[in-house]
Amino acid sequence: MIVRDRLPLKRIWPQAWRRLLILLFFDCTVAVIYTVFKHHWISLNGLPVAPLASALTIFLAFRTNAAYGRWWEARSLWGQLVNYSRALARQFLTMLDDELEPKDRIPLSKQLVLHQIAFPHVLRCHLRKQTPFSEIQSILGKDIADEMRRYKNVPAALLVRMGGLLKQARNEGMLDSFRWAAIDENLTVLANIQGACERIKNTPLPRQFDYLPRILVDAFCWLLPLALVQDLGLMTPIASTLISFTFIAADLMSREISNPFDNTIHDTPMTALSRTIELNLREEMGDEGLPREFRKQLAELQPVDGFVF
Repeated sequence: MIVRDRLPLKRIWPQAWRRLLILLFFDCTVAVIYTVFKHHWISLNGLPVAPLASALTIFLAFRTNAAYGRWWEARSLWGQLVNYSRALARQFLTMLDDELEPKDRIPLSKQLVLHQIAFPHVLRCHLRKQTPFSEIQSILGKDIADEMRRYKNVPAALLVRMGGLLKQARNEGMLDSFRWAAIDENLTVLANIQGACERIKNTPLPRQFDYLPRILVDAFCWLLPLALVQDLGLMTPIASTLISFTFIAADLMSREISNPFDNTIHDTPMTALSRTIELNLREEMGDEGLPREFRKQLAELQPVDGFVF
């Protein structure tokens, strides 16, 4: 996610330079043919270009709004994940009657909080199509990481494990039915957040909204120098390239933000939010055994060059 005030052109240029370079060559050719070789037939009256620009603006505005809606929904879902993770950790730590728990094992409340810490990391890797097992091993240990390798949908499997731990706590008399139902309701919310994220990830914008604006942008950029050359002459390439860059940049930006889980600078900042959840939950758990460097690493996760991932 971009958090700086200004977006440097170097971030747009790599994706736009080929289209702009070809258009600049075409613009120069049109200007030379019209002004040097006096082929005035190449000039196009500006009237048909203006309605095309108006129609194109409507298409781009519609697609940009749709793309921003997808990005904002993704960000809102991860905001809910932060809130429900904190609420679940509080419930795990305060609702389980740990005085009934055997002393020769890791407390179930701590195991559940560790699973909750792992869940955002695993969901982030799942959405970005990355391998989550190193994250699971660092938080839950090698045995559980190896167990998770059997599953294709690892976040869902992790939720099932958390449900199994809650069932164990209930069977051992650490939870009554009312508290179990309250915690299970919040686990269902986590499953719903995962499902909503997967829906955004697996359902791209309708191809008509994605493809048609790009075709119209290209058509407009090719017609533009023919409409400008009569008035601007040899200055046509400068004006045409600047106007074309505006439409191409709008086209590229709306395409980028329509996919908020693709691990780009336009992404939802899932890595930062996962680390925030981990830091908050470890503090709630009173985990004093963490290395100082690890705590510093979690706390100092800051934007890099104006971007946070």
